[in-house]
Amino acid sequence: MAREFGVTECEPATQGEAVLRKATKECSYRTELAPFWTTAIIVLSCVFILYHLITSRFGMPPMFKHRAIHLGFILCLVWMYYPASKRSIQSRPSTVDMVLIAASIAVCGYTVFNVDAFALRGGVALQRDYYFGAVAILLVLEACRRVAGKGLLILAIVFLLYALLGRHIPGVLSHRGYTIERIIYQMYLTTEGIYGLPIGIAATYLVLFIVFSSFLEKSGLGTLFNDVSLALGGRLVGGPAKVAVIGSGLVGMISGSAATNVATSGAFTIPLMKKIGYKPYFAGAIEAAASTGGQIMPPIMGTGAFIMAEFLGVPYISIAAAAIIPAVLYFAAVFFQVDLRARKIGLKGMAKEDLPDVKKTVLRYGHMFLPIVILVVLLMQHFTPLYAAFYSILVTWILSFLRKETRMGVDKLIPLAVSSARSCLSLSVAMANAGFVVAVLSMTGIGIILADNIVALSHGSLFVTLVLCMVVSIVLGMGLPTSACYIIAATIAVPILHEMKVPGLQAHFFVFYFACLSTVTPPVALASYVAAGMSGAGTNEVGWAAFKLALAGFIVPFFFIYAPAILLIADSAAVIAWAAVSGLLGAALLSVAVEGFLFIRLPWLLRIVFFAAALSLIAPGLNSDLIGFGLTATGLAGTLILRKKYGGTRDNEPGTM
Repeated sequence: MAREFGVTECEPATQGEAVLRKATKECSYRTELAPFWTTAIIVLSCVFILYHLITSRFGMPPMFKHRAIHLGFILCLVWMYYPASKRSIQSRPSTVDMVLIAASIAVCGYTVFNVDAFALRGGVALQRDYYFGAVAILLVLEACRRVAGKGLLILAIVFLLYALLGRHIPGVLSHRGYTIERIIYQMYLTTEGIYGLPIGIAATYLVLFIVFSSFLEKSGLGTLFNDVSLALGGRLVGGPAKVAVIGSGLVGMISGSAATNVATSGAFTIPLMKKIGYKPYFAGAIEAAASTGGQIMPPIMGTGAFIMAEFLGVPYISIAAAAIIPAVLYFAAVFFQVDLRARKIGLKGMAKEDLPDVKKTVLRYGHMFLPIVILVVLLMQHFTPLYAAFYSILVTWILSFLRKETRMGVDKLIPLAVSSARSCLSLSVAMANAGFVVAVLSMTGIGIILADNIVALSHGSLFVTLVLCMVVSIVLGMGLPTSACYIIAATIAVPILHEMKVPGLQAHFFVFYFACLSTVTPPVALASYVAAGMSGAGTNEVGWAAFKLALAGFIVPFFFIYAPAILLIADSAAVIAWAAVSGLLGAALLSVAVEGFLFIRLPWLLRIVFFAAALSLIAPGLNSDLIGFGLTATGLAGTLILRKKYGGTRDNEPGTM
């Protein structure tokens, strides 16, 4: 029964499931639950999803109550799913888990039924409020340890201790310190701690879009993306790798998790890439880089767009539109580099008979692309994201009945609800812990202090400040879910950029990109770790190769600041169009520089010339473009001279289409 209703499956591929369970805490849940607990999880998951669907359309309870109800569901499911350790009982929750379930119900129930009385008291806390608050903090920290891992747990504890012991810290980081009661009050009885903006975003938007993504995946949209990509690009040089770039980017757009996307799409694409001649480490790196890029791919952007829209108070569609050119540049750079690698080592495409029948695939699953169109149209018509998500889910379900292959009856809806609820666990727990960090930053003013000191450290240099913010975003993102990383990094880094007069949209996009790219940044590159397990290659090999493939993603964000036309911030459409064209050429030249190949293998001097040309062209502007074109002409002339001088050897001869 457990397997039938999806309680034990992490991802469809057996190998992917095994790798994910080894790589991520969120997939290390109990897999052989007793029938009673399987049923309990199914019922609780379905109620959880139904609650969010109903409240999204017909009105939510007051903010505090809604967030407490959401957290109550999340904590109860965590104790049912996740054992305290590997030695704990695996077939059912232990006695300790049962106590934690009871405590979670008591704490969240107390919050729901006492929030009105607390408001009537004018925010004056009673002694029992502090007791319940202390228990709530401990529950959230323990849930983080079980689900999200040690990185975020340590970060949350460090910030809580900083709030308590700040008076004992010398230097600029010192503050007057807060009592335990004051900390508990801030974390539990205000909207800046556990029930702050991060958990609010999870409870309001992210659950709906996780459900929507699950509906799309179960409807066969992933199969449609993969088969169409394979049919269109499979016969090209290095075809399966190009399919991985396109298909994984599209699937990653709706999955919201780079690691999960690698495990899902990689089970299909990595063996194909290895089969035509790509080395295992490079096949894994391609999948990791493409899956990571899915999080920056509009219109859904792995739910990141909705968090940014909430931060900035702007329509979601504005965020999605601004992300178009950067996403194209990122995937173009990966695509070009894959093509050059295939040509350099003389790979061919796939045989025609090995390609799927795209016509049959479109007839089977093509109608399931319509919900994404409806989502975008509703958002463009300025409907709320909740309204758009609800009706997109409803349309997806109705359309599924048009064909037998996509039909979603009760037998599919129940496991879908279970898998959706489980996908919400790590995200919501991470968001609740992120609330600790946000609250302490607000209490102590450390964010402003850090901003002032980093600006002083950079001596007023915007570029140095950007590099420091990049490092902060990447370091915070190591091992954290992208959404939680983005919220924490934005809380710390965006004020720093504001000190340097960087506008909000550009600052948030800068931080968001590096939060996403942390999944392919060594040494802790989660997407690369999963890809290494899928490909059978070494983690470091895959990590550094994926880093090279994603290099454009590390460069483009700097031009968000210096040349905002990339984010559609310009006086005319012509400026934006030219920024896209010159940026695309720059992405191609960046691939040439990184891969070291264009007709022949290039010496380092020419690679440096092409790299400089790429930077000049990616940065929009007449002067930089003229420099870029001049450097490009120099590089091409040098390449042609070398090709004529040395001719074509087996290593240097280009592949053919």
